[in-house]
Amino acid sequence: MSGTPVSAIRIPERLWLSAASRLVSQSTPNREAAAKRLVTAAPAHGIDLGLMWGTVGPGLRQVEAVRQVVLAVPGAGRTLMLFVSEPGPNGDQGGSTAGLSERVAAISSAFEHFSGISAPASGADVRLAQGLPEPRESWAIEAFQAAGFIRVGDLAYLRRALKPQPGETAFSGSLASPEWPDGITVRPFSSLGINGSDAERDRVLIQALESSYAETLDCPELCGLRETADVLASHRATGVWDPKLWWVVFDGDRPLGCVLLNRCPDQRSVELVYLGLAPALRGRGIASKLLCFGAAHAQGTVFDELTCAVDRRNRPALELYRRAGFRPISERIAFVKPIAR
Repeated sequence: MSGTPVSAIRIPERLWLSAASRLVSQSTPNREAAAKRLVTAAPAHGIDLGLMWGTVGPGLRQVEAVRQVVLAVPGAGRTLMLFVSEPGPNGDQGGSTAGLSERVAAISSAFEHFSGISAPASGADVRLAQGLPEPRESWAIEAFQAAGFIRVGDLAYLRRALKPQPGETAFSGSLASPEWPDGITVRPFSSLGINGSDAERDRVLIQALESSYAETLDCPELCGLRETADVLASHRATGVWDPKLWWVVFDGDRPLGCVLLNRCPDQRSVELVYLGLAPALRGRGIASKLLCFGAAHAQGTVFDELTCAVDRRNRPALELYRRAGFRPISERIAFVKPIAR
């Protein structure tokens, strides 16, 4: 990028519809109608359209319009998801170089707002900004990279039917008494802790999570960028949390792994939010048993599918899911940028 620095502004309410028309798919036949639906539905989904930054200039008939825009959506675990406008049907106004500069300016303005000392006071205390463009969205990938975001993984999204379809293999494993290796027990989340308090249960699960991060192949660049308590909050906020679908793996009295599943009623699915083991437990067939154990419980729900996401570099996990009958459905590229305080 070169030339005069581009500046972005916080989008005023009078331009929310214009900004929304840039955030919806530009291939939508009636973008204005889609934009109106976005503006109307945003409050019901917890989306604050006041958290949009972008560039503004003359549009059709010289009417003031939004050129490029970023929508920032704070989430659980002190995260911030950024959604970036794509090129229009005829490309970016002013050309691709101008479009890139304007997107970077919008991303940077949003990031700087949440980095400011006033952000926590406004109820938007975030520590990690994120973007999840698809591989085909080169315009967004270039913008996140130019804005200083770290590419932490290429994610494959997978799914399989909970109840096997013709030609698929059923999940195996006993609900009541799986045959775990000697010394290994799998305990429900609700049973954790000496006193049974929420804080005690979380403390044990955090120990299990942290033990499983050692030598991980799943987005290892994320390690150390977030407090594990924030990661746990994000896991709990995915879909609808059901503690009956969370278990921790113990070797003796040491929590060394876990499997966490959440219900997603809108998609009629159960998401495998996390499955991880400490290095000492890997390569012993425990992960496969744990996946079957969790899936067997998920089969007791009213939902149709089991879904998950995995870093494409994590070959052992990809092979585990392939053997279990998972098939790819989409891909995303994960970008993050820590927000220091």
